[in-house]
Parts: sequence; C-alpha cells; structure tokens
Amino acid sequence: MALVAWPGAALAQEAVANPMGPESLLYLAMIGLTIGAAMIAAVWLIRQQAATADENARLRAELADALNEADRRGSLLAEDGQRLLVYSGSGAPDLIGALPKGLGLPADPIAFLDFPSWMSAEASAKLLDAISRLRSRAEPFRLEIEQPDGRLVEVVGRTVGALAAVRFSALSGLREELGALKVEHDRANGMIETMQALFDAAPIPMWVRSEEGRLIWVNEAYAKAVDARGVTSAVEDQTEFLNEQDRARIAATTRQSGRFSDKLNAVVEADRRNFRVVDAAGPFGTAGLAIDISDTETIRREFDETVRSHSETLDQLTTAIARFDEKTRLLYHNAAFARLFDLASAYLETAPDHGGILDQLRSRGILPDDRPLRDVKADILAAHRATQPTEALWHLTDGRTLRVFASPEPRGGATWVFEDLTEKLQLESRLNALVRLQGETLDFLREGVAVFGQDGRLRLSNPIFAELWGLSEEFLAAKPHIRAFPATASVSIRAGEAGGAASPTWSTFSHAVTAFDEGPREAESGEFELSDGRVQAYGIVPLPAGQTMLTFTDISDAREAERMLRERNEALENAARLKSDFVQHVNYELRSPLTNIIGFSALLRSPETGPLNDRQSEYLDYIGTSTSSLLTIVNDILDLATIDAGIMDLDLTDVDVAGTVGHAADAVRDRFRENDIALNIDLSQAGSTFRADGHRVTQILFNLLSNAANFAPGGSTVRLKAVRRDGEMIFSVADQGPGIAPTEVARLFERFETNPSGGRQSGAGLGLSIVRSFVELHGGKVEILSGPKGGTTVQCRFPLERDRRDLAAE
Repeated sequence: MALVAWPGAALAQEAVANPMGPESLLYLAMIGLTIGAAMIAAVWLIRQQAATADENARLRAELADALNEADRRGSLLAEDGQRLLVYSGSGAPDLIGALPKGLGLPADPIAFLDFPSWMSAEASAKLLDAISRLRSRAEPFRLEIEQPDGRLVEVVGRTVGALAAVRFSALSGLREELGALKVEHDRANGMIETMQALFDAAPIPMWVRSEEGRLIWVNEAYAKAVDARGVTSAVEDQTEFLNEQDRARIAATTRQSGRFSDKLNAVVEADRRNFRVVDAAGPFGTAGLAIDISDTETIRREFDETVRSHSETLDQLTTAIARFDEKTRLLYHNAAFARLFDLASAYLETAPDHGGILDQLRSRGILPDDRPLRDVKADILAAHRATQPTEALWHLTDGRTLRVFASPEPRGGATWVFEDLTEKLQLESRLNALVRLQGETLDFLREGVAVFGQDGRLRLSNPIFAELWGLSEEFLAAKPHIRAFPATASVSIRAGEAGGAASPTWSTFSHAVTAFDEGPREAESGEFELSDGRVQAYGIVPLPAGQTMLTFTDISDAREAERMLRERNEALENAARLKSDFVQHVNYELRSPLTNIIGFSALLRSPETGPLNDRQSEYLDYIGTSTSSLLTIVNDILDLATIDAGIMDLDLTDVDVAGTVGHAADAVRDRFRENDIALNIDLSQAGSTFRADGHRVTQILFNLLSNAANFAPGGSTVRLKAVRRDGEMIFSVADQGPGIAPTEVARLFERFETNPSGGRQSGAGLGLSIVRSFVELHGGKVEILSGPKGGTTVQCRFPLERDRRDLAAE
C-alpha cells in the first residue's frame, strides 16, 4: 500500500532530527491526533458500506417485483386491445398497450403520436384540445374518432393521481353502433347548423313549409322582404311572400313532379320585382327560395335591345360581318355579308358551317381554286382555335380583293370581318400613278416648284427649284424649315421694285407659308430680280390642309423680249404717227393746189377764155380725170384720219335705196362702158329706205363698184344686189374676176395695200379700207367671199335695229 504524503511529515522528520524540543513535542501530539481521526473514519466507512449493500439488495428485489408486476399489467393491457398514453409531466407521454392491427392505426409510437397523419384535421384538433385541457385542468373527456374507412375509435381521458391517462380502444358491437350514431348525429347537427347559418346569411328569401303548407321556418331575408319584425314573427303570423294564386300553382306542381321552378312577381319594398322561385318537396314538407332577377331581366332586355340595335346598325354597314360558334356554325351575319358573296337569306338562316359556305363559294366559282379546299378549311379551323386575331387577303375570281379579319371569341367561335379593298386598292394604284405622274411632271417643269406644310417645312420640290436657289440635295432631303433657306441659298433677292411693285423677301414667303389667317387665303403673284440679274416671276398658291406652294419662273428672256418689243412698238407708233401727220399735212397742202388746178381747168373750158383745139381739150380731159382721182384719194385719206381721231359723226337719215344705188352706178358707168362690163342691179328685196348716212353709203357702193370694174374681165357682168333679211340691209357686189386667195382676204382691208393681180390698174389701196371703216361705223360688217373657180363677192351688212334706236332717240 502506497503511503500518502501528509503535511506533518516534514515536521516529524525535523523533530526526529532535533529530539525533545518543545516544537517537536507539539508536532508529535498533532500527528497522534491525526492518526486517531483517520482510524475512526475508516471504521465508520466500513460499517456504512455494509448498510448500503443490504439496501441495494432490498431495492433490487423490490424492482424485480415491480417489473414483474408491470409486465403482468402490460400483458393484460395488450391482451385487452387498448393503448394508453400516460402523461406524468411536461415531457412526452408513455405508451402502453397496442390496438388491434385491423384498425389500421400506426404501431410505431412516434407515428401514433402524430395524430394529424392518421385522423382528420378536425378530429385531430379536437383531440389535442381535449388532451390539453386534461393535463392543464384535469378535465376528463370521451371522444369517438371516425376512421377514413368508417370504423370508430373511442378515446377516454382522465387523471390518475398526478398522472393524465388517455386510453384508445376500438368500439365493437352495440357500443360501436352507438358511437357511429353519435358521430352521425353530431355530423348532421353540424351540417344543419352550418346550413342554418348559411341560409340566415343568404340575401335571398328562403322558407320551409310543413306538409299542410304552413310556414315552419324562414330566413332573415324572407322576414325583411315581407316587412316582418323578425323570422319568429314572420312564422307566427304566417306572413306570405307570394300571392295565393302563385302559392297554389307551386303546391300543385310540387305534388305532381316534386319540384317547381319558374319566374314569378312579388312586391318588395313597394316595388314589384321579378324572382326566380324554386320549390322542392321533401320528407317533412317543402322548401323554397326566391332569387331576385329584376336587374338581370332589365339587363337582359337592354341586352336584347342593344343586340337588335347593333344588328340594325351592322346591316347598314358596307363591311361584311359574320359570327360563327365553336363548331364553325353561322350564328349571325349582316346584310353586307349576304350581298358580298351573293348568298340567299334562306340558306344563311339554316346556320350552315363555315366549311359548307366555302364549298358553295368554290362550286359557284367565287373562290379561286389555286389552293386545295382542305388547306383553306384548315386555315379556317386554325383561325377559330387561335388565341390572337388573324388577318389574310382573299383574291376572288371576279377581281375583288378582300381583307379577312378573324377575331376568336373567349367562349369559342370567332367573328369574321370581310372588307372589300378592291376600290381602295384601285384608288391607291391610281393615286400612286398620279403621284408618280405629278412627280415626273414637276421634275420636267421649267418652273421651280416647292410645297411647304403647315409647320413651314419643305414637303417636296423639283430640280429647277434647287438649281434656281443653288441648294444641295442633302439640304433639301432634310426637309428644312422655310426660315433656313435665306442662309443656305447661293443667290439672294435684290431689293428694289420689279414689275411695278416692291420686290418680295424671304420673310414674305415665310409669312405666307406659316401665317394662321382666319379668313380664306388668297393666291399672290409678282416679280423680283435676283442678285445675278435674273428676273423671276413668283406665285404663292394656298393648298388644302394648310399647305402652300411656291412657284418661280425665269422670265428674264421674256422681259428682255418684252423690252425689245416695247421699244419696237414705240418706234412703230412714232413712225405711224409721223406717217399720219405727214399724210394729213400733205393732204391739206395738196388740197389747195388741187382745188386751184380743178378750178383753172374749168376756166379753160369756159367760152370766156377762148376756144380750145382738140389736143388741148383732150389734155384738159386728162387733167380733169387725174385731178378727180387725186381729189378722191385726198378725201379718202382725210376721212380715214377723221375716223382714226374718233371725230367723225354720221349724218343719219332715211336713205333712199334706189336713189343711192343710182348715184353710185352713175359715177362709175363710164368706166364700165370703157371696159365693156355690164352692170346688173337687183333691188327687188331691198325695200324703199333704211336708216344710214346716205353720203357714206354712196361712197361705199362707189368703191365696191370701182373695185369690181378694175377686176371684172371685159364682156362680163357685175351684179349689185340689195336685200333686207334677218334684221339687216345687205349690199353685195359680185364680179367674175380672178378671185382672191383666202390667205389674202384679211390683208385687203389694210390701208395702202393693193392687189394688182388680175386688175387693170393699181390704186392707192384705200378703197376697201374706207368701205370697212364706214360699214363698221354704222355698226355693220364686211365679208369677202371668193369661189374656188374665181369671182369675188363683197357683202356689206347694215343692222336695221339701228333704225329703231335712232327713231327712239329722236
């Protein structure tokens, strides 16, 4: 045995080394006391160990007896088909016993304690709540738990001293039947209470009647509908919701068929409303309810009216619309659909399917046969099954093009819209062609054209516009604003006056393009000169939709030609004025010596001056003829000058037609005789007089006869005829001369123009000019008619209306 070191060992050793000292004695005494105490403790421990061994043997014997008792009792519990849950504290319970395997309950303790896994949620919650109250409040309980297969398990909970025991046992026999009845009763009561709560909360009147037809239960909605104080009062007073006639009808129907369902009327809150009444017979009588469908009926009527209105509206549309159900049968179509495909109303009223309609259209040659019909039908079915609207183009055999739009309906089927695009496509084609034509036309115009929108930005222009202002293609392609043009253009507008008005500026054009005038816009035009010297004519033309067109035309050459023509015209006018002045002056200067010559010739012929020989007399005749011709020319020139000056007045009188024609014929008779020309005068249709200037009419006829005598061949006849016809007095002189070419007719009326071709002599060229001037001065006109084989007829037409006007004026 190993020695244990103790604290006094060192002191003892020191005492041995120093014997018999006081300190050594003290140390020896302490050592003796320590050894004595150790011996006493060792004896006590030996005795205590023996007592503990005896107690352990006794406890082992008691434990063996307890275990045997527990095994015996557990065996008894296991044989009894029960299972106990024993709760002794806050921990998990002890499980004792086992239930029959036929119940299908889990044998594993952990799975068994998981109640929600093998029983309903309601039963599990109810059991856990009962166990909780048992453990916390020592409240016993008894429950019947129904298995999914319908078998029952009884659960009983009670306290045993400080323990809480819960016993699970299977019910059998009468107990099982009683338990099942209890469960069924509880279920029925729960269902009744639930339905009772539902019916009381329902907003529709509900009632239950006995077999005798008396009210035995109503809900709160019923009591409110009949203005009762409550459900009890409504039942006690037998306050009815429906009238007696309706109740009798309901009772008769339920007795016959066991059920009634129809629409009835009832007065609720002083308002007659529509109800859907359902009443059914049962073992204890009948039960019924009334659903207020007044709003539904109102909506239905409004819906029917809306559908009818929409149908009438759709029938007025030119777009064809058809509605098909989920089986592709026709439900609705408007009138345009029947017209579009020329389908009979009787056929459409049979509700044909979409495929049948396509078959008919294909057989009638309306749909082209470029695709198999099954492919077309497959497309139709795909459109019906699609989730999004589809669109396609149909080209019919008669040249029409249809835009077909299919919109699937949420409840099945689809709505098809057929829009005839034929006219639209034709108009678009014509519009595109017109736009191309206009574009090409603008491109080849000699004018610069630019069109600006309402926002002031360029819409289109032609190359001449860009060339005129020196603008780049990039600048024009950007559709610039009109205010950007002055800074970009390579030429500018020269300030000043052009065409008699102030030159415009780009501000003028900008204002015309962008101004918001309330009244109608007017077109403007004018001229301006560019900085390079070119002259431009501009036009501002308002267009529809607030657009404005600017046009620019280069008129530099025209203005230069105009200037040259103006200068030439001024020169010609000056020359004509000088000629007229010269002729007038010469005429006046010639008139005096000519008068003297005529006078002296007459004096030479007088007897006072002495006799003349034959030669002298012949010379005087020549002098007389020449002076007469010259005097006639001078007088004609003076008359023309007077007419040009606008100062000639006609001396209108009643002219004797025969006398005037005779004077003119006598004046030219010698020339006719010299040339062997006969003169035939016809006045049978002329009347006696007409209103005119007799002296001027004589001059007119004299000139016409003199002209005819000059061109008529010898041996021919000149015809002078006067006719009163269609409100005119017509004098015509016809000869059988060589005629006048049509191109020369207009020139004959010009002054100093002669046509010696075929004539005996060329005069001054004033005869026909004098004739036209005098006739037009009378308000008439002169015509020259020349046949293809020769001969010329000159007609002078004098209006007779002037006679009445002049008489009225007098």
